[in-house]
Amino acid sequence: MSPRYILMARLSSVLIVDDLETSRSIMHEILMAEGYELLFAAGGAEALRMARDCAPDLILLDLMMPDIDGFTVCRTLRADVQMGQIPVIIVTALDDRESRLKGFQAGCDDFVSKPFDRLELRMRVRTIVRLNRYRLLVNEQQRFETLFTRSPNGLVMLDRDGNITLVNPEMVRLVAAPNAESLIGQQLPDLLNPGDRERCHEWIARLMTAEAPLSHLSASLISHDGLHRPVELDGSWFAWADAPAAQIVVRDISDRIKAHLLEEDRRQLAFDLHDEVAQTATAVYRQLEQFQYNFPLRRPAAKASLVRAIDLSRRLIRETRHLLAGLRPTALDDLGLVPALRLHATNLANEGLKIDLQENLGKQRLPSPVELTLFRIAQEALTNVRKHAGTMSAKIELTYQDARVRLAVEDQGRGLPEASTPTMIGHHLGLRNMQDRAALLGGQVQITSQPGKGTRVMVELPINEQMNGRADEQMNPEP
Repeated sequence: MSPRYILMARLSSVLIVDDLETSRSIMHEILMAEGYELLFAAGGAEALRMARDCAPDLILLDLMMPDIDGFTVCRTLRADVQMGQIPVIIVTALDDRESRLKGFQAGCDDFVSKPFDRLELRMRVRTIVRLNRYRLLVNEQQRFETLFTRSPNGLVMLDRDGNITLVNPEMVRLVAAPNAESLIGQQLPDLLNPGDRERCHEWIARLMTAEAPLSHLSASLISHDGLHRPVELDGSWFAWADAPAAQIVVRDISDRIKAHLLEEDRRQLAFDLHDEVAQTATAVYRQLEQFQYNFPLRRPAAKASLVRAIDLSRRLIRETRHLLAGLRPTALDDLGLVPALRLHATNLANEGLKIDLQENLGKQRLPSPVELTLFRIAQEALTNVRKHAGTMSAKIELTYQDARVRLAVEDQGRGLPEASTPTMIGHHLGLRNMQDRAALLGGQVQITSQPGKGTRVMVELPINEQMNGRADEQMNPEP
């Protein structure tokens, strides 16, 4: 249920603050039949604590209390961001003009002097509570509208029959509709690829079951201009005007699909390089060596040309192996993240960069998308160390704990200039690419650096049992 309806459902609460038990009892007797939730505090300090913890709809505040007087309590409330909007009625035996002015200066909303008319007090409490509830409702509505209109994902509200009752601007953009009104009253499945519509109808029917859990569906959205857009739908049940309804988050996963297709292209290219270019280069190298052994050349120029050809073929094999490791390390598929990182560290060590790898995964395998993302980020970070850090050593820390995996790549090199901005960092170090990869899996990347003290790149990704399945759904939605 949305916060707006929770607010409407709960009782209005009134906090009665007075150091005299008899006064609190009288207030209880006057207001108990009004249907309020009555809370009581015997002093100023207790009143401030309860106001912070309970957020009452109204405070009836006595002035003359032994620990903190009512004026101070009122000023403290008004100075607090969390409690500053709570209405306050001062109820006191003081009835002089100076006390009234001082109360209003402290921030009270009304001032009632004892003895008071019981009916009048009830009416004043009822009016202020009602006005405060209206203010809260307006604030909640404004917050809801702000979140709704500014959401980066499409948002759709459905009634119990599956008809669209509300859409946000992003959803209008996703389907290239002329305006939001043109979507109201339509069935959400009608906006999807025909092959997805029956599944979507069944999915919405399940959502309308009372208290149905959050549910997911991958489908293809058809825009008004005929373009197909892969999307992920997250839906949940809630009550709208005392009737079942559903709220749907429509997330464009085109970038995920593109990333997956790019990775598949890299995989295929790696296989082709291995089966064709690498094999041919190796064969040429062996043939040249065999020719050098079987047919010794006497002319210095010819001998030198043959040596150069052998050296070039050897370099071609080495560069091809580098390309294969960069495109798709077979160790990552066959053995897992840790062995792939160790192999990559060994290859970098041959180029003079010493890598200290510390990890607690051992032989444990992570979901394939997580392993690939972490490997690519580590690869990018280590390339930055080799090219920009001005150091010949780096450290990798890989830890798994509490369903989260963390990867840190750190060096003690020259670091970044003090004037570097996040935009500059992203441009020079490929941080944006790292952040995009992590964001696809719900993770984040942080980079810290100081001139002369090195740079640390840290990525954290969540792990869940459904990640492999969800990733496959997102990458390969049904036609």
